[in-house]
Amino acid sequence: MALHPPRRISSTEGLGINTEKQLDYVSGLLAYGTETWGELEKPWRQDNTIIALPGYVWRTRWEVGKPYIINKYLDDKGELIGIYCDITRPVEKTEDGFAFDDLYLDVWQIQGGEPVILDEEELEDAVKAGYISLEEASTARSEAEKVKELLLTKPGLLEF
Repeated sequence: MALHPPRRISSTEGLGINTEKQLDYVSGLLAYGTETWGELEKPWRQDNTIIALPGYVWRTRWEVGKPYIINKYLDDKGELIGIYCDITRPVEKTEDGFAFDDLYLDVWQIQGGEPVILDEEELEDAVKAGYISLEEASTARSEAEKVKELLLTKPGLLEF
């Protein structure tokens, strides 16, 4: 994957391609996005786990001010496949939803497994390229560790 500046991702664009998108507001600061996958050339995978096929659903927790978003990946029967969290600059409210700047690190937890931090090398490369500062990279690492702990200790956070 080619190195890039932090990507801006919005709730209106969604996280997937060829998905039917819906955003349900809980409040002005919190909403849950739902993306239902349509036809794909091939399955999307995280490591060896299929996370997107037609009929699969991604549910995303968008919360203003949080330095992460939480994605639940569900299969076409509604069974949880795993949790994927993007570590971000604080989530912002926009005119038509929410947005964040992705800070390279991710936390992945396959259903029934332990959460792991991904893309540390990509974060280091972004620092070397000057896309983010050492301080922001340190903050991203700290937030990734906090998200790992949240996944282990706050199951209610995932009830959406």
